[in-house]
Amino acid sequence: MIVLAFALFSIGMEIKDLSNRKESAEFYEKRYTHGYMGHWSAFEKQRLLALIKELHLGPKGKALDFGCGRGIFTAVFQEALPGWQIYGCDISPEAISFAKKNNASINFFVLGDQSFSGERFDFIHSHHVLEHTFDEKVTALEMCDFAATKCTMLHSLPCNHEGSLEYRIASARKNGIDPMTGKFFFEDTAHMRRLSAKQTIALFQDAGFRSKKEYYANQYYGALKWISESNFKLVLTIANPYKANSAANFFFLFGLLGKLKIFWFSFFAASAFEPADKGKFYALKRLLQVISFILFFWMAIPLRTWLLKKATEEWELRREEKNGSDLFLCIER
Repeated sequence: MIVLAFALFSIGMEIKDLSNRKESAEFYEKRYTHGYMGHWSAFEKQRLLALIKELHLGPKGKALDFGCGRGIFTAVFQEALPGWQIYGCDISPEAISFAKKNNASINFFVLGDQSFSGERFDFIHSHHVLEHTFDEKVTALEMCDFAATKCTMLHSLPCNHEGSLEYRIASARKNGIDPMTGKFFFEDTAHMRRLSAKQTIALFQDAGFRSKKEYYANQYYGALKWISESNFKLVLTIANPYKANSAANFFFLFGLLGKLKIFWFSFFAASAFEPADKGKFYALKRLLQVISFILFFWMAIPLRTWLLKKATEEWELRREEKNGSDLFLCIER
């Protein structure tokens, strides 16, 4: 009953022409006013922290978090790069206003603010920006305009490489992968594309950037983790066996759906007292989570702990395997 009630909370927003810069900016401004990207888990923060440290960028410099949103990840830079000047920019004034209030020691600005147009950065990071932007080529050029003569960039984004659990799911149903954009059927409606590593590198080649390192996440357990952290409507959509394109795929999706329901409920209950985005029905969701925790903590906590451990091990042991659904691309010039 609790699960069915929460499934009703997934209400979509009006989708504009997101290939238009102005309408795209208005869309994200509206999202941010409703609490969009208000937090990221410790798992993601620790992974970014470790990746930046592995780059050995030096004791001093200037770093830019491009498309920083509310500045949740930007704050990680201060720990990863002590002694550096940290900046963050985004197209959303709402997001930047929030970031400034919560990170006064970081220089946040709205993209297009001419007072920052002359800044050049030794390190530029983007987290899940290139799949959202109205035009990935224009956005790549904007990043390159901010780059110092010698610059390192780190980009994370969903990729369309074969072999991941997500690719298997998308391939299990008719029209599960858009041949034009590479998008998988279950993606956020605001996603414009799903690029390969080769396509992503090509966006920056004319500016002199070359690939330094490619890492991949979510081969299997990482995908189970993020799906389980999502809303229940996505769980029902992503593994709907009645959309399967063959009998074999029906049974694959049927089994996966049962597994995802268990993991989703475990994450839902176990995270009852952790930070969460504040959207519609936030209070009711919290009440249901607390009730679920009280009744099922004995099951939810061990299951979530196990899956988080498996996702961490997968990242540590398999991150150089290209069959992941998330790409972490380091380029430099």
